[in-house]
Amino acid sequence: MNFKDGTIKKDEEIMLRLRGLYHGYGYKPFKMSRFEEYDLYAKNKDFLVSGDILTFTDLSGKLLALKPDVTLSIIKNYKGGSGAYKVYYNENVYRPDKGTHEFKEIMQSGVECIGNIGMYEECEVIRMALQSLSLISESGNYILDIASAGMLNGLLEAATADESVKKLLAGMINAKNIHGLREVCAEYSVSGGTAETLVRLAEVSMTAFDDFSELKKLCINREMSEACENLINVTEILKKCGMAEHINIDFSILSDINYYSGIVFRGYIEELPKSILSGGRYDKLLARMGKKGGAAGFAIYADMLERLGSRSNASDCDAAIKYDSATAAAAILETVARLQNDGKSVCVMRDIPTDYICGEVIDMCGEGK
Repeated sequence: MNFKDGTIKKDEEIMLRLRGLYHGYGYKPFKMSRFEEYDLYAKNKDFLVSGDILTFTDLSGKLLALKPDVTLSIIKNYKGGSGAYKVYYNENVYRPDKGTHEFKEIMQSGVECIGNIGMYEECEVIRMALQSLSLISESGNYILDIASAGMLNGLLEAATADESVKKLLAGMINAKNIHGLREVCAEYSVSGGTAETLVRLAEVSMTAFDDFSELKKLCINREMSEACENLINVTEILKKCGMAEHINIDFSILSDINYYSGIVFRGYIEELPKSILSGGRYDKLLARMGKKGGAAGFAIYADMLERLGSRSNASDCDAAIKYDSATAAAAILETVARLQNDGKSVCVMRDIPTDYICGEVIDMCGEGK
């Protein structure tokens, strides 16, 4: 099918192209049931976009849920092994809409790479995220903000042992609220040097072409130094792939410190006001679910693709046939077959609306047997 002929919607075209991209990297499609046992989501509610879940009791008495997320199901089905388990998915999930507060069926697309993964696999996932943004954006203007959860976690460990305070500090960095960050540090007696490092980390805004020496100076312990070195290495590899112009370093994207353990990223395109892609390295979630190895992946908020609209040159069909009660059905069918054999789409109707867009109109009114 020629995507430019207007026979499919823009979001459908994008999903097909994304599927081709992931297949090209050797990722296999993952299919799951529409339902999962509620317990899977109840234990990991803080990982979900929303804690509101649609549930029902099946005939056997089990409490099931309409799936609100795909990643948890993929991890649940991961059996382990010596290599990497690479899958992509296009699945419907069920979440409450932020605007209407009503549950909505949403198409979610993404990839997961789980198991024995290293630097290559991590860079592969990030490169696929960048290529996904390139496919989605019509203008070609897209940005992937990346950061290191390891750097933030190492700094938070130095700041306090109180998990609730860590969340407060991370929240202030996420909001780039420097005044609020200083207030939290003062209230919970975070040392002056560590507090200032937290502020400087929150203010980081770099491109892949900038000098990373200042970022290295923020590292005050081994965990931060190792995480910073990993971030620099990943950035250098992506530069060699010719993708540096689409990368920014920004630690305000780190909103969840419970699961992410390495590189975290969030993707934006010019055509939409909010991020359309998010992902990263989430070894902590894997460990929490009793699985060994590492994990990296991303999800695309496919419901936002609908906002991109349809192509301006899209038409309802190639040809429209107008007929009346005197027109012979056999003659209409013969004309339809001829046009379809020529590769054209055909619509037959008694009255053609004035706003109907087609290549040609064939008037068969009065053509009897």
